[in-house]
This record gives sequence, structure tokens and C-alpha cells, in this order.
Amino acid sequence: MKRIYTILALLAVTLSSYASILDMGTPSKLFTIGARLGINTSNRTVDGDVFDKWSNNAWGTGIDVGIVADMNLRNFISLQPGFFFESRSGSYAYVSTMAIPGQIDDVLSQYGKMRSYNFTIPVMVALHFDLAPAIKWNVEVGPYIQLILKNSLGNGFMYPDIAASIDGTSYNTARASKFDFGFKFGTSLTLFNHFNAGIHYMAGSLDAWKNGLGGRNKAWVFSIGYNF
Repeated sequence: MKRIYTILALLAVTLSSYASILDMGTPSKLFTIGARLGINTSNRTVDGDVFDKWSNNAWGTGIDVGIVADMNLRNFISLQPGFFFESRSGSYAYVSTMAIPGQIDDVLSQYGKMRSYNFTIPVMVALHFDLAPAIKWNVEVGPYIQLILKNSLGNGFMYPDIAASIDGTSYNTARASKFDFGFKFGTSLTLFNHFNAGIHYMAGSLDAWKNGLGGRNKAWVFSIGYNF
């Protein structure tokens, strides 16, 4: 993630040095709105030390539907808040040691699918570069907040709760967090001032799970859109 952010930042700084593609003029419209429709691939991890034998979270797919509004400060820069409904999915497979007092330790194996539905509000700064008369390249970055409306865990899963039992035999049921904060960044192309195609990465900064499971939410989003 850091490498991607660094590359985008370097490209933006490099291109901004060329006045021919950086329009410093005053925008004809101070406020524009657009619709976005996309697909995503996402993942929700747990901390690596929760399950001592095996821990795997596979990426799943979903959809993103939303609107964005550009508050045009200059032709080359805008503040872009948005509002999205998103679906996220994935699968998990965990294996951990189950300590049984007075007996040989056994293992607990579990697997299943995850799905969630979210409202997400990003607020990004967007830089606009004129590559050609009808083509703009956009570089966008900013924070987002995410309200997780519904979480489902097919089969559910349990995790060892060492703090609750001295001999380590206690297990609790996992519960996903209902709120996230993170950063969204990426790039897009705008054709003829209306048609938009983009790719963005969303990196959650808060724990994806409650009760000490940690982990992070993350997603790649591929979208098309229309600016009115």
C-alpha cells in the first residue's frame, strides 16, 4: 500500500511541473455531481498470531454504487466527497491448537464465508491533468468513514481466548466491527468531461474485529461513471 501511494504521489508531483497539462484557471462550474458503478475485490483479515496453525482469508467480490460531488477550487484541483453503498465478501480458513487438560492437544479447524453491506463516505482531494483536449487524468486521495450495516459469517468461527482461561481452553465467537475509518486513493480518466473510469484502493485503519482479533478491511474498486 505504501509503495502504491508513493508512486501516485511521485507521478502527481512530476506531472504538476508541466504547466501545459495543469490548468490553473477558474472553473466554469463551482459544483458538479457524478454517478459511479463498480465492482470490487475485498478482504477482511485477522491478526497473524490469533490462530497458531493456519490462518487464511481469501479475497471475494462485490459491488459499489454511489455518487460523487466535485467542489471545484480551480480547474486542476477539486474537493470530492462521495456517498456509496457497497457489498463485500470473502472466505476464511483457520486452524488452531485446542488445549485439553490431561489429554493430548487437539486442533480446531473451521472455514466459511463472509459478507457485509456498508455505507461509505469518502472525502478526497482530486488533481486533474489535461492529457489531451478531451482527456483528463485524475489522481485522488483522502480519508473515508464506513458504517457496516450488516455482517454475516457463514458457519461462524471461534477463536481462542487465552485471557479468559488460564489453561487456554476457552473459545469465544468472533464479532465483526460495525465501523471503520481508512484512506482511499487511486486514479481515473475522464473523457469529454463526462465519462469516467477509475481504480481505487481502500485501506482500513481500524480493527476489523472486536475482542482482540485485530485485522484490517481492504478493497480494490474498479468503477465506471458519468459526470452530469
